[in-house]
Amino acid sequence: MTDKDTSLFKEFYKVAKSKGLNSRAIQYYSEGKLCRMSYGELIIKAALVNKFLCDNGINTKDRVGIISENRIEWTISDLATISTGIVNVPTFPNFTAEQQKFIFNDCDAKAIILSSKLQLDKILSIKSELEHLKLILVMDDELEDLDNNVYSFHKVLERYADEFKEDKLVEGFIEKSQSVNLDCILTLIYTSGTTGNPKGVTLLNKNAVSNVTSIQKANVINSSDSFLSFLPMCHAYERTVVYTFFLTGALVTIAQSLDTLTSNINEVRPTIVTAVPKLLETIRNKVNNAFKNETDSKKKIIYKALDYSITRLDKKLSVVEKLKLKVYDKLVYSKVRAKLGGNLKYIISGGAALQPEVQMFFHSVGINILQGYGLTECLPVVSVNRPTHLEIGTVGPPLDDVEVRIDDNGEILVRGDLVMKGYWHDDFATKSSIDDHGWYYTGDIGEFTESGSLKITGRIKSIIVTSGGKNISPSPIEDLIRMSDYVEHIAIFGEGQDYLIGIVSPDKDELKSLAKTLDLDDFDLEGLVSNKKVISAVKKEIDLHQSSLSKFERVRKVGLVATPFSIDGGELTPKMSMKKSKIEQKYKPMIDELYK
Repeated sequence: MTDKDTSLFKEFYKVAKSKGLNSRAIQYYSEGKLCRMSYGELIIKAALVNKFLCDNGINTKDRVGIISENRIEWTISDLATISTGIVNVPTFPNFTAEQQKFIFNDCDAKAIILSSKLQLDKILSIKSELEHLKLILVMDDELEDLDNNVYSFHKVLERYADEFKEDKLVEGFIEKSQSVNLDCILTLIYTSGTTGNPKGVTLLNKNAVSNVTSIQKANVINSSDSFLSFLPMCHAYERTVVYTFFLTGALVTIAQSLDTLTSNINEVRPTIVTAVPKLLETIRNKVNNAFKNETDSKKKIIYKALDYSITRLDKKLSVVEKLKLKVYDKLVYSKVRAKLGGNLKYIISGGAALQPEVQMFFHSVGINILQGYGLTECLPVVSVNRPTHLEIGTVGPPLDDVEVRIDDNGEILVRGDLVMKGYWHDDFATKSSIDDHGWYYTGDIGEFTESGSLKITGRIKSIIVTSGGKNISPSPIEDLIRMSDYVEHIAIFGEGQDYLIGIVSPDKDELKSLAKTLDLDDFDLEGLVSNKKVISAVKKEIDLHQSSLSKFERVRKVGLVATPFSIDGGELTPKMSMKKSKIEQKYKPMIDELYK
């Protein structure tokens, strides 16, 4: 049973002491070089930032924003705040100034720690409207402007390191951290939402410690593992995985960026990474395209090897079959694994539904994909496939100490110490989401398989009711169609109509390749998306992917858009979920035309 007087930071400090303060805690890139930082260094830097904040009137329960890409300063800022009960409020760096203004006014942020000139310019443009803001701390050195209370992160570290003795500083820092317990607020994470303003999810130390402990019991991670972090740390998913690695005593490495992911993964050679389905789909498509360019004799061996591996998953193998797999492993599987560092045990997939064929592909080359399910409001992991309990097409059994049930409407309900305290200053939304018995209503529809794994089948709010009275959940259909090389995103509509239609944001490169095969090289993208031959070819490809569906579930007509769905365009949230209402509004003429 967890000590009620503990906190996330206290648990981290316990691990640091047991491993040794001089032991390596984290790796990160600086100017393209891989650097290491010990537990002791990490704690000292967190103590210095904490001291600076406190000296400038930022105290326990005050809110501090963090706007930054993944970098070592993000982790330092996180530990500097949560350690003594300062509530950090991380936001996505690609939020607009108006979105940041809403969040930081809603939570009365007194300070903002941010990464770069781009982020600083956003905040300075709205600074006069942030009435509680006292100071800004900037991770990039050259941006200090003391007259406007803009401070350089690293210059603050240097000045405070000269002013205070390390041992006394850390001693005072650890002493201050003792006042924080499981019932103290850890962080506010604002859900981006597909409609309306975001809501601040109030998450306690109890939620984080409980979820990390439950993940540890799943026996996916051990202290010898190495984790490469590249998904946004401001999101509950990646952040909790980082916490789990820290509290397990395993090594965390912060990747440079998505652009350098291939070189980073081959240098670090992690045993575990997290990913979202779209990235896994992209990797699979790139590998398959590489296979297509091989000679016919090599292609024959490759496809035979992949089929052989898939048909023997989870089966007891004879000596001959094992030998054959070893041969195929040397010829095919190991070469694919080598492209991903060659050391991966698991890829943990979350954030959206993963298509079974993508999961099967990775399994066929010897990389296990453990698909999980969670929500920010449950910080965040509810269930995950285990190495010993892996059922493709599901999100695995619920974690230990997490209760999950399906109500009469098919909605997934969750209860346990992982569930948030509520929504920040929004009692109505809290009461609408959490009942008197502590059950959180997820809004997701699901069912349990015979083996006890959870399967997500849709979203309550996104159900389409056709004119014929058919209830259709579009999300699984969208996920299925997105498997097409031509489709980057598809938004399906059909409320009150005879049939479903789809607005497609196509993959530009694949569309240009298609144009060549159709002898349409002279067309620009605007011309291609309106060309009848292109639309017909894309629709035929979509039909292949939706052939397993019932007739009423199939998308009958599609429209292609020239401008890709994006966060800036308003069609996507920072988590890359589609804003259906925005898409419907933006492309209403196209939708109306498809229903003529």
